[in-house]
Amino acid sequence: MSVYPTVPVVTRDELAADVVCEVYELGSRRKAPAAVRELTSRQVTIGRMLATGAKDAAIAHELGLSLRTIRAEISALIAGLGAKSRFQAGCLLVRRFG
Repeated sequence: MSVYPTVPVVTRDELAADVVCEVYELGSRRKAPAAVRELTSRQVTIGRMLATGAKDAAIAHELGLSLRTIRAEISALIAGLGAKSRFQAGCLLVRRFG
């Protein structure tokens, strides 16, 4: 028998996107958020989906757009937020715009 208390397993799906983003940001080496450039409403929608861990194909299917368009919008979103990754872009977007 272990002397350590049992910690229940929690999957990422059970956590709110803002909690996952908070944990991610704690591990990030980023000191200050980059200035946000103008983002389109489509980029905001895609960014929110990225924060949940959605794949490109799932986003394309959900929005009725081509995979190529989604990838271009994700690249523009990452550049516009000054993020290092697609997940960080989604997190930054959720933290700034809800």
